[in-house]
Amino acid sequence: MLRPLIISLCFTLGSGIQAAEETAPKGINVRFFAAALNEGQGPVCVVSGKTKGASFDIPMTSLSEAQGVSSRDFVLAVAAPESPDKPPVPLVTLHLPDQGSDFRILLVPAPNNAYKAVVIRGDDSKFRHGDFFFINLSSQPILGALGSTRVDLKPGAQELVRPTGAKSETFFVVKFARREGEMVVPMSDTCWPIVKDNRSYVLFYNGKNGRPAFRAVDEFMAIEAPAP
Repeated sequence: MLRPLIISLCFTLGSGIQAAEETAPKGINVRFFAAALNEGQGPVCVVSGKTKGASFDIPMTSLSEAQGVSSRDFVLAVAAPESPDKPPVPLVTLHLPDQGSDFRILLVPAPNNAYKAVVIRGDDSKFRHGDFFFINLSSQPILGALGSTRVDLKPGAQELVRPTGAKSETFFVVKFARREGEMVVPMSDTCWPIVKDNRSYVLFYNGKNGRPAFRAVDEFMAIEAPAP
């Protein structure tokens, strides 16, 4: 379920990159999501050392399928170079935290057709069903209300939130605004339903007009067993 839309480091890859013999994830898994795509964005691939993974599209309405990486340092690159003898064009260089083996990588467009990325542990036990992970990659402070829970995010800030104050135990009233100098400018005023088998990511970023926009995506999970 897609919530309502109101809302790189690069280096030259060495030659001799080989296609991965196995495309099934093993060891460390990563899944990708983009708030927006660069113009003309085609399939991408993960490049780790001299190993090139299978091509896939970066989704904007869900998380991608899991991609296996053999190292905590790798590159997301354009899958099809301009000519067969050229290496893939890098889009963003990524470093995964030392802890964890399952990660979510959230992307927003950056200059020169690159991306800026936020890495979140998918196997963090603190990030549970019903939680919202807020990330502000915009240049302005963001204010939010999920039911009776308040959020105040400075540029670059992240916050894990478990909302309270649901209406009839079926939905939350959700409001977002941005600070612009001394003014508070509304961005969104809507309702989000309560879904018991998901957790959510809400990513704020600078839209094409330079003002903050946002996109949210749900990650559906197995229903948690009730506490004994």
